[in-house]
Amino acid sequence: MHGDLLGILLSVILIALCLAIAFIVSKFGKRRLGDASSEIARKIVHIGVSNWFFVYYHVFESDIWPILGLGAFTVINLILNVSGSLAVLMGQSSKKRNWGLVEYPISVILLIVLKMLGVGDAVCVGCGLLCMGYGDGLAALVGRAIKSKKFGLGGKKSVAGSVTMALVTFVIFIALKLGYGSAASTGAVVLVALLAALLATLVEAYTPFGLDNISVPLTIYLVSVLV
Repeated sequence: MHGDLLGILLSVILIALCLAIAFIVSKFGKRRLGDASSEIARKIVHIGVSNWFFVYYHVFESDIWPILGLGAFTVINLILNVSGSLAVLMGQSSKKRNWGLVEYPISVILLIVLKMLGVGDAVCVGCGLLCMGYGDGLAALVGRAIKSKKFGLGGKKSVAGSVTMALVTFVIFIALKLGYGSAASTGAVVLVALLAALLATLVEAYTPFGLDNISVPLTIYLVSVLV
């Protein structure tokens, strides 16, 4: 119980810190970064919050409290998004809606539920969450910085961004599986990491309705169960 309470406290601190940094970037970075400041601010939250996995893995004692916390975060996110407050915080127009940030905690809840059902383990949760957070976040920033051909559903994904997504997923997958002691051989982990990177990149590029924040982590999670 003490671990769960500490986990909730650290979760709140992490989210608040990410939002504060995003606000500072969006507020004071416009002169130097221009319109890119709002996108960078959004991705700071996207990437930063994914580090919650380490709180989940090392601090929480049960799965119920993380799910309750994520559920509350989803409701707050939804209210802020519908009201336009979330967009303003990111330096965007109040008419802008960031549904990806609402889907974010929902996807993590789904990953934890799968773990509770006996499909995969806590490291699989980390693979899904961190690969989505860093992979998708860095892919968007690199894709914006480096001009390259577009592809995917609606031609919205860039080759540079997708290559970044694949590389980041590959590296994080291997680091987590080997770092947290996968029973599989290093060769098997590398092969499955390649599969995860390929599938995650394709799913991210072709998922409709902007639901890639759910489809990508679920895909990586299910692949990670293999090792």
